[in-house]
Parts: sequence; C-alpha cells; structure tokens
Amino acid sequence: MTLGARAPIRVSNVSTQRKQNQMIYNVLTVCHGNLCRSPMAAALLQQRVEGLHVCSAGLAAEAGEPATTEAVAVLSEIGIDIRAHRSMRLTRQIASDAELILTMTAAQTRSLQSIYPLMRGRIFSIRCFDDVDIDDPMGLPVSAFRTCRDALIGGIDYWVMRLKKLGEPSVHRVCSQAVCIGGGGQ
Repeated sequence: MTLGARAPIRVSNVSTQRKQNQMIYNVLTVCHGNLCRSPMAAALLQQRVEGLHVCSAGLAAEAGEPATTEAVAVLSEIGIDIRAHRSMRLTRQIASDAELILTMTAAQTRSLQSIYPLMRGRIFSIRCFDDVDIDDPMGLPVSAFRTCRDALIGGIDYWVMRLKKLGEPSVHRVCSQAVCIGGGGQ
C-alpha cells in the first residue's frame, strides 16, 4: 500500500451523531510559519479521518501566504493537493476553537502550553509518542520535505489511532446512556 492510499477512518457515520460518537471534532496543527509542516500535517490528517475539521496555523506566520512549492510537490506525490492553502497566524480564538492542538516540536508544545495554560490538556507534539521533533525543511532541498512528510505520516498514524479509540463507545458511556434512557436517575 502506498503512503497516499491509506483508507480514511470514520469518526462518525452521520453528523447528528457527532456528539455521541466523536469526542474530538476540531484539530489544529501548528508550526512556525504555516508554510510547510503544519499545512502538510493538516492535509494528511484530514485525508485520513472523515468528519474531522482540521486547520493549521503558525506561531509567526504572515497571513495569506501559499504553502511552499516543495510542500505542495511532496504531498502531490501521494495524491494530496494543498495548493489552496494560505497561511494563518495562530490567535487565541483559533487555539480556543481547537479540541486538539498538534505542534511540530516539543519546544512549540511547551511554548503554547505557557501562552495558553488553560489549554494544556489539549496541546501535544505530533510525535509525542517517541519524542521526535519534526524539523523545519524550509529552505532545504525537496528530499528534506520528503523526510518531513514521512515523519509527519508516522505522527498522523498515531493520532488517527488515538482519535479512533476516542470515537469507540466505551462500556462506561454505554452504561451511562442506558441509565439516562431508562430513567435510572429518577
């Protein structure tokens, strides 16, 4: 199976079931300039999870800039088109709207947790499971963008698995619904 041929998972079958079956709906990916890593991560995650709203922003982004030609090219190689991407600077409102914020490095995670201490529990490095930072390929050859893409795919695979587990009904949730539906709280 090629990198771009991964099957999307369904977090929810219909939008009206979102609140019941999907605990996380809005995901934000964050990097420095919002030109390479975070737009690639957002597109990769969006491709893999149906019904998920994914956007990206940069800590120091200049608004309205397109993704780099190298980022566009390496995602095009696996069938993903990010030509429509335009950069956006991270704001408190954008961060507040996200239920999960994925950064590219541990330093970015610490920085965001410091800036937004009340959001600490939803800010993680995309590769937190193995403590690998996603290095910024800006200004490097296209091979560095491929390395970046492949590292992002590893992180996306991890988060797709986590999101899928969050969307599965647990015994506790099923029992809680049965009590409510059956009038057990009367």
